[in-house]
Amino acid sequence: MTLQSPQPPEQSREAAEAGLRLLAGLGRVRTEALLPAAPDELRLADPVRMYTIGPAGPLADAEPVAWRYLVRHGSDAVALAETVRDASGEHVFSQLNYGPFVAGTAAALDAASGHTGDAEVRLLHIPAVHLIAVWLHSEAADALIPAAPAPPGTEAGRAYPADELLGLLSQSRPPTLAPDDDRGGG
Repeated sequence: MTLQSPQPPEQSREAAEAGLRLLAGLGRVRTEALLPAAPDELRLADPVRMYTIGPAGPLADAEPVAWRYLVRHGSDAVALAETVRDASGEHVFSQLNYGPFVAGTAAALDAASGHTGDAEVRLLHIPAVHLIAVWLHSEAADALIPAAPAPPGTEAGRAYPADELLGLLSQSRPPTLAPDDDRGGG
């Protein structure tokens, strides 16, 4: 029984490396975790393909949208680098994230390493409910491990059967505004 982690295309890895080196070299990444790191001390690790679905979408509708990499300084996860495909299909650097999902994603990936079945490791993003989860995809049964900060009513780092977690999220999601709703958002 093993976890499979597909390797990203070389073009994706190269784009992530180039984006990270550019931003770090320009001094544009100034967070407490990154301050002590020289650009050449940062490395990409743990590449995972990220998928997304809408708030009510079934997991079968998840679309691959990006490759995410943990950025490590020594053994510490200090950022997430992401690549996407542009209109011509080329992999391009899209963002460097050093928010709360960095530690949460690293912890969820660590939690997944204790999984006992055969599965492909993926990330699932459901923007409407602010969920990032490690998705253990298998023919037998899918499992989702929410990354901290997890949505209300869910527990970060806990492996849920996918249907159970998606059910919890569908009960707690905010109502969708209709196009003619004049209450506004703010």
